[in-house]
Amino acid sequence: MAETPARTRFRTVAAEGSIPIDADDLVALARRYVDQGMYDEAIHLYEMAEKLKPGSVAVRINLARARDLKSQAEASRYETVRQDVDAQRARDEVDASQYVGLAQYYMAKDQTAKAIELLEIAKLKTPNNYRPYEILGRLHYSQGEWDAAHEEIVKARKLNPFDRGLAEISGRVEFELRNFERAMEDFVDAFLLSTDQKGESTEPVRRMINTLKRMENIETKELNARIKQRVEQLQLCTERLELRKDNLFKVESKKGLREIIQKITRDAETRDNLIAMAAGLRALAVFQHIKDEQLIRLSKFARVETLEEGGRVFREDDRSMDFYIVKNGRVDIRKDTPFGPQILGSLTEGTIFGEMNFIDRTHRSSDAVAVVPSSCFTFSFSALDQLMDEDKQLAVGLHWAFWRSLTEKVRDANEQLKLFFQEDAKKGQGRKRVEGTREMQQVTVKSEDKVDLFKERGLSAGEMKLLATFSSEERFSEGSMVFREGEKGEKLYIVLDGRVRISKFIPGVGEEALAVLDRGDFFGEMALIDDKARSADAKAHDGDATVLSIDRATLNEILSMDPHASLQFLNLLCRMISRRLREINEKIVQWKYMSGGF
Repeated sequence: MAETPARTRFRTVAAEGSIPIDADDLVALARRYVDQGMYDEAIHLYEMAEKLKPGSVAVRINLARARDLKSQAEASRYETVRQDVDAQRARDEVDASQYVGLAQYYMAKDQTAKAIELLEIAKLKTPNNYRPYEILGRLHYSQGEWDAAHEEIVKARKLNPFDRGLAEISGRVEFELRNFERAMEDFVDAFLLSTDQKGESTEPVRRMINTLKRMENIETKELNARIKQRVEQLQLCTERLELRKDNLFKVESKKGLREIIQKITRDAETRDNLIAMAAGLRALAVFQHIKDEQLIRLSKFARVETLEEGGRVFREDDRSMDFYIVKNGRVDIRKDTPFGPQILGSLTEGTIFGEMNFIDRTHRSSDAVAVVPSSCFTFSFSALDQLMDEDKQLAVGLHWAFWRSLTEKVRDANEQLKLFFQEDAKKGQGRKRVEGTREMQQVTVKSEDKVDLFKERGLSAGEMKLLATFSSEERFSEGSMVFREGEKGEKLYIVLDGRVRISKFIPGVGEEALAVLDRGDFFGEMALIDDKARSADAKAHDGDATVLSIDRATLNEILSMDPHASLQFLNLLCRMISRRLREINEKIVQWKYMSGGF
């Protein structure tokens, strides 16, 4: 005979023996069950009590409460499980990202076995992330393992059909496997996914499409039909994602939707601000030589900083390396001394400042203070440093701007030196200028000696060859003038042997040395950028000096070379003139003290 369930047996005995069951006892027991979280048992007892006392409001309320508590407990358990799953997924994603990063490190060191192991683990951690498949596929491709590469790349493309580079590498793998039909589809996809279909970046893809067209004897009409088919396929993938997005929005909470909308709105505002910033930079004379597309990239890392009167942009000895342009107002460059502040420059709208630190990457040598309420464009050093590494033409454009700015500052600093001693000059006190003589002879220097010099200065092979070929050698006897202040400048010079003194005649005082240049130092380049007269004298110092001279036409040829080479040359010139400006600024402070100006 089958055993009767306990609950059914309890009812039967009660009925047969006429044992009275008190509804209040059931309710009391049910409450204890509720307190212990035994909601199913409590609900059953409340249901029995309700049958014994059909009209009891209290029993119905307790029953409803028990059911609510059961629902809340189930929801809480579900949420806990969901959070645990999300947390585990997040840990897997972080782990996978780190595995991928470490794998790329090992690939760079040619330790491919370790890289493969880590990428396989990353695939297990996040099977729906295309990156491990792509990187592993590219690794196999680089090793000529076409079948292994094909397996990984196919999976990556299924997960991400919209990556241009992935489509191109897929086409190359299919081509190596002689799957020319599929290779054509992939190369067409890569072409369609390109943002610049007529640019240099798509030239290899266009070339492969034309190659396959000839190999397969595909007519232009048929090729156009295939391209149309791939457009429709990509459009289908896009529409599928759009549908999923719409469905997501339908079930997503209002809070989630608000966050998405806020991010979309913020991106639109960022784009508007970027366009406004680019327009503001385009209006600056210092950036007129920079192309629009480069200016847009530059604008991403620029911001406008507003300053009250007396506000400081930076302080002396700051380690910041950003550079700035005065947007409006006036900013003074000043240096604190024991005798009070010394003004080194007063900058107005459109003037670059702070570029010396951007170039030579050292601490600030002065303060920058807003004299009136002002605003400045601020350009982030770290972001631009990376951007210039990626875009050499933009880097060349910025260094041109820096060179012009530094040249103007050096000229202004040289002019300040005259002002300190004007009173003595008017009184006729002090020394008079003695015109030096120019004793120069053309000499011949071995090409390898010139190359050694340029190699010391870190120039590229192309620059060394050009400079060694087109530079002329000149030797000046001790004390002989290389050029005089006020002369028209047609050449820049590089010290090959000996030393050259750059000096300025100060009325009432005499000659004052601004700098003494050694082997490899440039001088005379300022006159070549602004067509102004020489701002100082240059003469052989402490013995004969041999220099290499480069005229304006040759300089223009050097700077019109490929961006990487011209950038090296411009960077070197900027560092040299930056160092000279620092030295002159120190002279100004010293001479101010000597002239009794404090």
